[in-house]
Amino acid sequence: MRLTLNAINVFVRAVETNSFVAAARSLLIDPTAVSRAIKALETELDVLLFARSTRTLKLTTDGERFYRDCVEVLGKLTRATSQFRADRALPRGRLKIGMAPGMPHRLLVRAMPSFQKQYPQIEVVLLRVDDAAEIGDKGVHVLMRGRSLRQRGGQHPEPQGLVVRKLVQPRYIICASPDYLDRAGTPQKPTDLLQHACIAHVTLERDIHDEWQFARPHARQRVRFSPKLMIQGVDGLREASVAGCGIIRMVGWNVEEELRSRKLVRILSDWECTGTPPTVAIYRKTQPMLPQVSVFVRHLADAFRRYNRVAGA
Repeated sequence: MRLTLNAINVFVRAVETNSFVAAARSLLIDPTAVSRAIKALETELDVLLFARSTRTLKLTTDGERFYRDCVEVLGKLTRATSQFRADRALPRGRLKIGMAPGMPHRLLVRAMPSFQKQYPQIEVVLLRVDDAAEIGDKGVHVLMRGRSLRQRGGQHPEPQGLVVRKLVQPRYIICASPDYLDRAGTPQKPTDLLQHACIAHVTLERDIHDEWQFARPHARQRVRFSPKLMIQGVDGLREASVAGCGIIRMVGWNVEEELRSRKLVRILSDWECTGTPPTVAIYRKTQPMLPQVSVFVRHLADAFRRYNRVAGA
């Protein structure tokens, strides 16, 4: 006969239970089947695996060596089988992620290495998307964006059939370049902004955010300015301020590197600039939901946790 895994498994079980009968009981087979398997192995290998002169099972020298090799082989097979099943159980396939203009590449890309390590079978494609209607229509599975807010209250409705999952509630930072502040002075209170060049953000829906709200214990101030420069997209807004064009209101993660390098300086830090839109993931409502969408959205919620306004306070 040729060596079989079944015969090897019977042999290992007989050694570990120290009994042909106990081995048969654990394997749910007849004791005579154990004897036949051991005899067949000895015939194939042309060795004695057990000493026949004792009342108890005792391995021969060849039997001991063969047992060690069998345990190693079965262990490798078990690990390989378990790993294969685990890999097959992981979500797989292509996942297209759309990023709205207000969603910085740097934030999303930094969350990717840990996701790829945990889900190596998912292929991720990052795309720039300008319209929530492109979800599904152009193969985009998830859209990342700030929640759509109007300038003075209320939310823009999302198209029907979409799920809006809040990932994080970030903080606004008021900042400007050192050159601008040297030239124009540093505001000490929110109303001082009326004497400065404040750059307004233009949203995806063409809303112009020219009104900023501030709060601190026992005080609130609302500042509405007349912008001379209005920009859509966080990259342009940030670069305009770095270039010295004026003061910006920006979600903290969009300027953390510029603040660290002193290209931008935070101002009015003793006031909280309120009204930050939450960052959300938007995806089609399907049953069942694609597993790669589910694990990706959950991963981002964990990765962005440190940027939460409450945690960052």
